[in-house]
Amino acid sequence: MIIDDSAVVRVMLREMLAKVEGAEVVGEFESPAPAIESIRNNPPEVIVLDMQLVNGSGLEVLRAVSAAHPSVKIVVFTNFAEDVYRKRCLEAGAYAFYDKKSDLNALRQTLHGLASAGRVN
Repeated sequence: MIIDDSAVVRVMLREMLAKVEGAEVVGEFESPAPAIESIRNNPPEVIVLDMQLVNGSGLEVLRAVSAAHPSVKIVVFTNFAEDVYRKRCLEAGAYAFYDKKSDLNALRQTLHGLASAGRVN
């Protein structure tokens, strides 16, 4: 699942995931409330999550999902990559935290690793 306020980023992530064997994008959202509702009804195995969302923050998604579905892997991919955000996200249950400006390859490697382990949906 992709949760990002930017349509351009969502398209880029969808195209990247299309090249990851075993991965399937099961939903895309730009704001927390509909994403949390969808996750509540059908939790994905992995979420790629931005911090800046329409009408809210990725941190509220992270907290809600980590509490209700601790097995869901949440990979934060954001422009807000300062240490304070990294620390908050990892403490709230993020599986990994990446900077959009410099960590695209690291994100790709993590998603490939999860997929090869048979855990990406």
